[in-house]
Amino acid sequence: MTPLPGPLQQKTRPTQSVDPARIEAALVKVAVLVAEDPAFAPVFERLEAELAAAVKKEERLSDAQRRARTLLAQKAIRATSSATCSSDAPLPYRSRSSR
Repeated sequence: MTPLPGPLQQKTRPTQSVDPARIEAALVKVAVLVAEDPAFAPVFERLEAELAAAVKKEERLSDAQRRARTLLAQKAIRATSSATCSSDAPLPYRSRSSR
């Protein structure tokens, strides 16, 4: 079956997200249009919602990345301090029979 031509063809969303800077630039351009013709108001509102969602997602990902780095740093500190400071840490050259 062949796809439907023109406007009847189903539109798909882009697979990658658009960064907030591009959305903000589009919002400014559409603001000029809305100032002249209120028919563009729905596009303006959609861009506002998209910008808010993109900023929220960016903040969430940045926060998750910060938490992940903190966790890794804590694990690295614990691993090095427990291995070097603990008398219970196994030595690589000690045989099992002498433990």
